[in-house]
Amino acid sequence: MLQLLEVCKSRASGRRHDRDMLRTTESVESADGTRVVFHLQGDGPPLVVLHGALTTTDMYNGLTDMLASRYRVVVVERRDYGPSGSGPRPAGFSRQAADLGAVLGVLGEPAFVFGHSIGGLVALHAMHETSSAVRRLALYEPPVALAGPVLASALAEIQELVKRDRPEEAIVEFFTAISDSARPPTTLEPIARILAHRAAGLVADLECLTAMEPDLSRWSTLDTQTLLLAGDNTDSYGSKSIDLLHATLPNADLMVLAGQGHHPDDPAAVAAALSEFFG
Repeated sequence: MLQLLEVCKSRASGRRHDRDMLRTTESVESADGTRVVFHLQGDGPPLVVLHGALTTTDMYNGLTDMLASRYRVVVVERRDYGPSGSGPRPAGFSRQAADLGAVLGVLGEPAFVFGHSIGGLVALHAMHETSSAVRRLALYEPPVALAGPVLASALAEIQELVKRDRPEEAIVEFFTAISDSARPPTTLEPIARILAHRAAGLVADLECLTAMEPDLSRWSTLDTQTLLLAGDNTDSYGSKSIDLLHATLPNADLMVLAGQGHHPDDPAAVAAALSEFFG
């Protein structure tokens, strides 16, 4: 979590003015009518980026700046976080998968897809319907180990806190539920303050995650070439999730990035791995 705090601070700042001059923003209507916003930067074959839970698309600026020299990078604002719309509740991965399908449908050619954390689960759920539109798939620690009832009690508490307009406490509750160590709440409060405006999206993501079937066998026949990325300084659910997927996906390679956690603080390492794999 401390890594995520540093990522929040460093990537939300920087060359925003220069980037905004080079980046365009578009939107598409998903199958259920929800507006899905996405940003485009660079030129070349399309590469779609799906952000993780609580994170903002600005936190991927360093990564997308590096990739934009070779690819037309398409960063999706996932539903329920804004500026994209909010769909029916409870949320489900099938609707988020349809969002990705809608974005892929307007790109004009098959794309590379990179999903970080829960963004990786969105990409996986989309593959049954959109695999023909995906050239290669890269996933950074999609948390399959947390699927099903694992976080059900935490979700109930988080929903109640958000309902009572206590988003910072809701985020502390989430980090406490997934953390390997018993950190006192005071150490989590700085990041909770930064990300409080993303609490509604967190609730939606947890609704998707708790409704997800833990059985991964549905992806055992996925033949899309896939790169599984993990950090060697990650949380236990991240490494366990990657091990589960590596044992399930028939056409997947595994790469472990030195010194990186669930929220990698070195975008150059991720960019290099993606560029090598996507080509």
